Amino acid sequence: MSVQSRSDGVNTSLFEKREHIEKLHRTRNLLRKVQFIYDLPARLGKCIKSEAYADAVRYYTGAMPIFKAYGDSSFQDCKRASEEAVTIIIKNLQGKLFSDSESIQARAEAAVLLKQLNFPVDSLQAKLLEKLEQSLEELQLKMEEVANASADSNDPSKQGNISEAVPPTAHETSVREFAEAVRAYRVIFPDSDEQLTKLAQALVTKHFESTEQYIKNRICAADLLHVLGIIWKDVLLMDDVLPEAALPDYSLEAARVAVKQYVANAFSHLLHDISDALMRAHNKQKEGVEEDSLQVALEASKKAVLQGSMDALLDFRQLLDDSLGLLVKLRDLIVDWVQEGFQNFFGALDDLFLLLSGRNSSAPHDNSLTDGTQGEKVFAGLVLVLAQLSLFVEQTAIPRITEEIAASLSGGGVRGYEYGPPFVPGEICRIFHSAGEKLLNLVC
Repeated sequence: MSVQSRSDGVNTSLFEKREHIEKLHRTRNLLRKVQFIYDLPARLGKCIKSEAYADAVRYYTGAMPIFKAYGDSSFQDCKRASEEAVTIIIKNLQGKLFSDSESIQARAEAAVLLKQLNFPVDSLQAKLLEKLEQSLEELQLKMEEVANASADSNDPSKQGNISEAVPPTAHETSVREFAEAVRAYRVIFPDSDEQLTKLAQALVTKHFESTEQYIKNRICAADLLHVLGIIWKDVLLMDDVLPEAALPDYSLEAARVAVKQYVANAFSHLLHDISDALMRAHNKQKEGVEEDSLQVALEASKKAVLQGSMDALLDFRQLLDDSLGLLVKLRDLIVDWVQEGFQNFFGALDDLFLLLSGRNSSAPHDNSLTDGTQGEKVFAGLVLVLAQLSLFVEQTAIPRITEEIAASLSGGGVRGYEYGPPFVPGEICRIFHSAGEKLLNLVC
């Protein structure tokens, strides 16, 4: 008998035993599965107590094929008890997802587990986003607090030891918490960059809206720098967790609007100072006060023009010298705005002189500068002050301001060539030379 024949004989004799063993093995596996299903509610209960939610979800999803096949018959009670346990698990996972005290990893894991349980996570995503949107209101810059902090930072008596660590402000702490919430949201919902970008940009927009309202008051460059410093710190903090939002570039445009507004307002305040000095002279003449008041008004107006311009330049210089990221990119624009601002300021000053002298100006003007003078008699003394002030602007103020601009404002040139140079001192001198002659003719 050959080896092959003997082998076939052995296989034949063992076939029934082998088949029996395999049947027993399948039966044992089936019994294990049955036992697993019967034990599942208790297992899930233990997982809930130990907060082992990943194991609980794995157990439950593993049992789902059996529940789908036999859950309405043989394992009905087990299925019902397991579903009750899963309801508790879902509730607890939602709590983790919304809890600020949980780590980012724990919250992200909770979201993943909820998805595995086929829970509609989209509704939770919307709720969390709404929560982030509501927190934006708490992050608004409170300008009264900002102004007080700026005043303290400029007061040597309140600065303390420079080496001492400065504790974070309430605003800084809130923004850090917001940034961490955004970071967590990105991890939990990886497809949320577009929504978070809009949210981060809204934060920057609201900051600059508050800043523009603040600038309407008469503030100095140090105050503006303090506000911009807070905003830039927030921008960098958010950029670290959401670089896709490109907040540094987004904030640059908003800063451009705010700084340009600040420069324009500074010249507007300067014009009001000169107007106030001249209006006092006008009112003194109405009251019949001695002529020495005209000399006082002339000196006050000269000081307002020259010293006011020097102070404004010093203020603008602070913006140019600061190393804040927002301002560094705006330096050339600021130089152009300042020079253009001086050109427009002296044009407006010429219009003011025309109005106060009783002559009409075709240019639009701010009525608040000349309240109470329209329709009244123009006194010769006031016209003489205006003539002398025009001469002062031509011969003293413009040369001095031009020299200071050349010394302190380097750069610029962003303005298009088709518009010409932003500051033309020769043109201003000609305007005030002509104005002085016309005003003197009115007196003579």
